[in-house]
Amino acid sequence: MASNTKQQKRAKRAATKARQNRMVRSGQAVKGGGESSSASVDQVFDKAMASGSYDALFEKMKAAKDTSLEATIAVFLVDPLLALVLKGHSEEHSTDYICKVLCAYRKWLDGTEEEEAMAWLESDEFQDAYVTASEIVSKQKKF
Repeated sequence: MASNTKQQKRAKRAATKARQNRMVRSGQAVKGGGESSSASVDQVFDKAMASGSYDALFEKMKAAKDTSLEATIAVFLVDPLLALVLKGHSEEHSTDYICKVLCAYRKWLDGTEEEEAMAWLESDEFQDAYVTASEIVSKQKKF
């Protein structure tokens, strides 16, 4: 499992990348190379959304929300589809996928728009909870 510092840097990179992607979609910037690999992450996400593959995950995350934000994130981190994406894609593209799914969860949960969901992902509260949940999941996998 990555150190806390590395996880925080990864989370900040993800937030920056997602912000850049929003700018590209709104026509404010021109995206550089590497889009073909990113497209495959987009395809995984789109196909899973269309097929309802996230419905059960989102329900579990909603139930865990009553316990804590860390519990909600931990439910997400043990999702088998996330494990497949992490194994098959670069860190940057996996981070894009994580942001997409968590934004979709917030939209599903309470209708939150992408910009507000990204602000939530970038918040110190979420970042700290993500690191804590990662550590918990990592410790559980060792046993």
